[in-house]
Amino acid sequence: MAGESEPLSRNGYRRAASVWLCIAVCVGCAGGSGGSGASQAWRNAAVDDFLGVYQGSFGSALTEDPADDLNYHACDRAVERCLSSDALLADIVLDLDRDAEGRVRLAFFRSLNERERGDELDLLGRGCSTRIGPMSELRRGDQPDRWIAVFPLHAANRLCLNKLRPTSTHELKVELGEDPDTGTRFAQVLIDKEVTSTDYLFVVEHGQKRKVRIDLDNTLEPGAGGRYRVCIEDDLGEYERCVATDRELKRFFLPVPLPGGAAASYTWWHELVPRLERTRGLYHLEQYAGRFDRVAPVP
Repeated sequence: MAGESEPLSRNGYRRAASVWLCIAVCVGCAGGSGGSGASQAWRNAAVDDFLGVYQGSFGSALTEDPADDLNYHACDRAVERCLSSDALLADIVLDLDRDAEGRVRLAFFRSLNERERGDELDLLGRGCSTRIGPMSELRRGDQPDRWIAVFPLHAANRLCLNKLRPTSTHELKVELGEDPDTGTRFAQVLIDKEVTSTDYLFVVEHGQKRKVRIDLDNTLEPGAGGRYRVCIEDDLGEYERCVATDRELKRFFLPVPLPGGAAASYTWWHELVPRLERTRGLYHLEQYAGRFDRVAPVP
């Protein structure tokens, strides 16, 4: 009988262990959920402090070349009403609020009157059908009491996306903060415009990296086996010291079978002297930037 009661005891132990395990897991889940909820509530309180109506301009709307502006459209006055003069994103309204589902939404309007009518501004330009999705991310900024809110950016007319950074997804970043001098809440809006490579050629002299420019106007013997005149940056950032490149000749005897049983050898031009090197992965990001000051908190 003792042999028969042992399995029953083990099963009872397993059932008890399972029960306690479930209780521990459930308590852990509840604790995790509560922590997440508290964190979310804390973030909600942070962004709620900045809800309201803002007014301002995109600095890119003030460039000398209107074609470089975010919302500019050239048109023929003889054919249609020209909007190039009033399409600049200057003195417009930004509305930061929550929708009926509690999601943080961002919208732009030409004026306070158009905001009252619900006549939303097509941010990328007429006919683009720009849509700004609800806030997808909220994180702390680089400075204390600053927040970065991220909103997805879409356009039904994909041609309008040519003014933005070439990428599969686009977004609008809003830095929220308070002016320390005036106490006014502000929203700094950033939209990626273009990314360009800033990689450069350089030579290493006495362990120091110096930038190099190729003087194409004074190229010697151009072509695959040619020589080039390169100018090396000095301590003052000037390129007055220029030298002509040369090539180190290295021979590699590689038997290459040819018809008739003969063989040939390759001659390989190895590298330029002075040796030119190139940086990798350096980029410059241009952004459309808008500054908006809050004129009224959310009612």
